[in-house]
Amino acid sequence: MNLHLLAGIAVLLILVAVSAYREALRNEPIRRSRTQSGGLPPPEEVE
Repeated sequence: MNLHLLAGIAVLLILVAVSAYREALRNEPIRRSRTQSGGLPPPEEVE
């Protein structure tokens, strides 16, 4: 196969993967309240 053809196919696959990743992030946003509640205690209690 031609090297340029392989490079073009690789670029298209990367663009499709990035597009799918961005769409997944748009559909399910990160829940900040869940990450904060289960993590560290509030700053007043940390000393």
